Amino acid sequence: MFSVLRVPKLGRVWAGQFVSMVGDGVYTVTVALYLLPRDDAPRALGALLAATALGGIVTLLLGGAVADRARRSLVICAADLLRIVGVAALLVAGPDAPIVILALLGLVFGCGAGVHRPAYTALIAQLAGRERRREASALRAATSRFTGIVGPVAGGSVAAASSPGTGLLINVVTFVFSMATLVRLDEPAPGPPADGSPRAGLVREALDGVAYVRSRGWMLAVMVQGTAQAALVIAPMAVVVPLVMGGRGPAALGLVTSATACGALVATLAAPRIRSRRAGTVAMLGLLCELPQIVAVWAGAATVWVVVCSAFAGAGSSVFAVLWGAALQDRTPDGMLGRVYALDALLTQALMPVCMAVAGYLLGVFPPSVITAFAGCALILTVVAVLPVPGVSTLGPPREQEPEPAGTRSGAPL
Repeated sequence: MFSVLRVPKLGRVWAGQFVSMVGDGVYTVTVALYLLPRDDAPRALGALLAATALGGIVTLLLGGAVADRARRSLVICAADLLRIVGVAALLVAGPDAPIVILALLGLVFGCGAGVHRPAYTALIAQLAGRERRREASALRAATSRFTGIVGPVAGGSVAAASSPGTGLLINVVTFVFSMATLVRLDEPAPGPPADGSPRAGLVREALDGVAYVRSRGWMLAVMVQGTAQAALVIAPMAVVVPLVMGGRGPAALGLVTSATACGALVATLAAPRIRSRRAGTVAMLGLLCELPQIVAVWAGAATVWVVVCSAFAGAGSSVFAVLWGAALQDRTPDGMLGRVYALDALLTQALMPVCMAVAGYLLGVFPPSVITAFAGCALILTVVAVLPVPGVSTLGPPREQEPEPAGTRSGAPL
């Protein structure tokens, strides 16, 4: 996996993104601690997270289209610049800034994140070459998991030793480092469609991707399940966990966040070895591994138990991600992969902003135990509901039953 770093320019890009992703982990912890002293901390954090998610959603498909039409290193630099503006302005505004200002800055940061994701993914694949794309994908996933461990620990340590504001400043510095590694990268810009046909409009290409997913009921079912889980489980827990664990101190929140990433890292390395005819069943049961964490937070368990359950949750969600991602890559033509992945990400995030904001407001009315009880029930129901759909348990029907792809215009080769 790490041998791919010897590919010219890829190691340089990876180093910059590694540092930037550590900064993202620092931000995850310190931004919650930054707002925690406020009397309306649940609403403030909920509004910031919701606006960040919204920014990522509205720019996701646009970012994917731009990354297929322009030099991806420049797109990443533009995304980093947006995120620098968002974090720096948050530091200037201060932790007592009006909620409207927090939401606006979260929107700016989220727009940068939405533009960054497809450009970074495509650039790594482009530099690796088609023959090493799987290695590059595995390296990217492992890097994300590892930095998810290191970043939150660093964020909690910095906040405890200095202040949350210092952690946010470190995040800004990591974006600057990322941009420095991309200067004069001079990778080739994506070319026209491989078959020489005129490039379709963005709307037409997006509709082709939707039609492809709709023609495969198992694929659509899993994506819809992801939408429901993200809205009813992930979104409220994203607000509850920082507030509950942050109330126990920076170290507690950092440990929980890092434990989740640590479990995910171990599972990311082990999951590719899973061989099962019922890969979909294994993947969906992996999602249920999030239930112990929900129960631990609901019961007000000791920090050590929340940490252990968080590692279990991270492992389960990573098993799902690996098996689901492999199924999408195996069952989707190369010329449709970008649109299918974008649609999957879009559906997963579609309701997150609203649900995060709602969770923030509901926490001002109901205790965390009520929100976590709802999230636990929703998790069980969404998993149980999708398993009977034909093709879900195997993540695809037999190949002879696969419908022919419709409207599969080829994009620029990676």
